[in-house]
Amino acid sequence: MTHRDIKNHLLNRDTVGDVIRRYSKRNPDKLAFVLSPPQGSPIEYTYSKFNESANRLANGLTACGIKKGEGVAIFSLNTYQLLLTIAVAKIGAYIIPVNPALTRNEMEYVIKQSDAKIIFVEDTFADKILSALPNLLNVKPGFIKFSGKNEKPDGWIDFEELISIYPENEPEVEIDSRDMLTLTYTSGTEAFPKGVALMHQNWLSISIACQIDSYMGVHEDEVMLESLPLFYTGGMGVGLFPILMGATTVSTYSPDLARMVEMMAKYKTTYTVLTPTIYLRLFHTEGIKEAATSMRKFLTFGATIPERMITKGREIAPHIQWVSLYALSEPTCCGAVGLFKTINEIPEGDLGWVGKPAPSLEMRIVDDNNNDVPVGDVGELVFRGPVVMKEYYKQPELTAKVFDSGWFHTGDLGRLNKNGELFFVDRKKDMIKSGGENISTASVEYAISSYPKVSEVAVFGVPHPEWMEASVAAVIPIQNEYLAEEEIIQYCKQNLPRFKVPKYVLIVNDFPRNPTGKILKRELREQYKDIASQGQ
Repeated sequence: MTHRDIKNHLLNRDTVGDVIRRYSKRNPDKLAFVLSPPQGSPIEYTYSKFNESANRLANGLTACGIKKGEGVAIFSLNTYQLLLTIAVAKIGAYIIPVNPALTRNEMEYVIKQSDAKIIFVEDTFADKILSALPNLLNVKPGFIKFSGKNEKPDGWIDFEELISIYPENEPEVEIDSRDMLTLTYTSGTEAFPKGVALMHQNWLSISIACQIDSYMGVHEDEVMLESLPLFYTGGMGVGLFPILMGATTVSTYSPDLARMVEMMAKYKTTYTVLTPTIYLRLFHTEGIKEAATSMRKFLTFGATIPERMITKGREIAPHIQWVSLYALSEPTCCGAVGLFKTINEIPEGDLGWVGKPAPSLEMRIVDDNNNDVPVGDVGELVFRGPVVMKEYYKQPELTAKVFDSGWFHTGDLGRLNKNGELFFVDRKKDMIKSGGENISTASVEYAISSYPKVSEVAVFGVPHPEWMEASVAAVIPIQNEYLAEEEIIQYCKQNLPRFKVPKYVLIVNDFPRNPTGKILKRELREQYKDIASQGQ
């Protein structure tokens, strides 16, 4: 392609790299993002500095041999280098964030399956990659100096050199909005990780949807607190959306509660997205009430909404609007949202309510034959729209399965009321079939979570010789509260149909979780699979 052809190509192009460039000209001195390391002062990047550094990194990657359509992996917690690696958007490459908590075998699988050409490694985790390099043929190692715990090994590409010695001019590469930009791997709620391939189009579409008041209603003047791991689609989305709308992302290295409160107060953050687990802990952190005065919205996802979380949030910040978010990686962290301030505003008193679908999504609820179910009936949620992923990377059969009949099949069950509002019922795989009855684990969790002594709850099914499956409720009590199994049984008998009352109750200290805080029910099912045969 000639220089003139590339210039003409830019006439109507819209990619993530283009958006960053435009904001660097529109608001050069505005903060694009701030990264708070575990120790030391926050690291700030204006839009001008962000675009300049992204160009330098993109040109440096080109000098290292990275071409359009090739992968750049990064093995890091929330560092400014991870956010800067979105610079691959400038050269048509794609970023592969890798979870540092993966085992060596899992990490090797992700790097190989993703076709990464370079892997940049935060110094904290350098030893882990060093031991794996002999099995990662044709992958160039790169070094991120962040904590100072390790020195750069000989022969490794230095990230800081790339953003300091290469030119800041805009790379001239032909890029299409349907080119892949991110390849993130499923968080582990299933046994085998899948690579979710998202395009420039996906990220730009969801950033527009987030600004619509009837959806998330966040805008250019926002300052967002990001403490979710950036190596997951959800964390990447939470961190990237504000930048793609010209707002500011304030990120902590990890969900350090004291540091989160500090950053909220210092930068006057206006909204955040956290799991119920983190909110429940954050609301008991010193200084939170004063720090939350600038906040407008609390968004939450990934679990049953504990009533106690809402009431405690009202004590901390009575002005706050809550946003209940139903979202998945495959439609770019998009789905449906419900906006409310108090529990009393939730339709039908059903804590499974997640409002209406995003403007970027068309939604249906279908039966096993892909036919629409009547209003009020339960069926599988299916979506289509510009936010839906390109594919599961190099898994054509699985991609074809979830794209059946031209719709993305979520594997989630829900229902609609007459006003078109969505209520989440359960994951298909989490539904319990006991004695001929179908039990939504989420509905049981909603009931138990309202018991005053309960902090968190997870309900799951285990094999049973008589009932086929039996329901188990694992419960974490509020700190310093004594909670007996029989209390939960009696409460359920008063508030649930008899067939939904758990057969077993376990009082536990914590649940197996992924790094975003989601409860891993598959691990609970495995851990307690013999509970019925043991007569407990």
